[in-house]
Amino acid sequence: MNKKNILLPVVIAIAAALIYYFVLYMAQGKIKETSKMEKVAVAAVDLPEGRIITRNNIREVEIPTAYIQKDAYVISRGANISEIENLVTKVAIARGNQITKPSITSLSPESGISLKVMPSYRAFILPVDMSVSSLIKPGDKVDVLLTFDAMIKSGGKEKMTATILQDIPVLGVGSNLGQGLDAASRAANAEREANNAAFSDRAVLSLSVSPPEAQYLALAQEEGVITVIVRSNGDTKVLPIEISSFSKLFS
Repeated sequence: MNKKNILLPVVIAIAAALIYYFVLYMAQGKIKETSKMEKVAVAAVDLPEGRIITRNNIREVEIPTAYIQKDAYVISRGANISEIENLVTKVAIARGNQITKPSITSLSPESGISLKVMPSYRAFILPVDMSVSSLIKPGDKVDVLLTFDAMIKSGGKEKMTATILQDIPVLGVGSNLGQGLDAASRAANAEREANNAAFSDRAVLSLSVSPPEAQYLALAQEEGVITVIVRSNGDTKVLPIEISSFSKLFS
């Protein structure tokens, strides 16, 4: 028998074996890659559109690499849950679904102040001096004072100052809603506020108040001059405070 006729089947068999092992190796690699587990951030509860995400709304779960969605927050690849906190959902995210970058956005004036208002509360928009607003930040707590003309026993009037609201959270200052602002948003807000300041000496605070508090605050605006004072961080005490007047001051 010709040597060529003997070697040809051997060569074909070796080539077939090499192809088989190559295909098997690739398949094993794909199976190994598919079965690799990684940690991703998912919604711990149903998140409707327009919800500010808190730490309690997020949990970490391990899933196979093959099932990780594009642009998901993969904790095992360096993503951090703190990157997600205080951002806003652009679409509804069902419980257990992966949180992806396109599905959330920074809190901004376009998102609206209503996102920060707690149920049963209201956001009261209070005009203040521009100089005051530059020193107050979202998340601060303030007391609200009213200075007004009070009738006294002699029939005349006397200026008095009363503390009408205490420990009121500041939701926003102008267009700065605070939490969730990225560097670009902060820069845009700063430019916007600077432009506003060039045309007006007034700014606005957005205060979180109950409906009755909102009524008293609206009434106070019509009756006198409102002053806002900032509380110490962590001080939540509500104290009985006597109304002040010049007659008491000099008595």
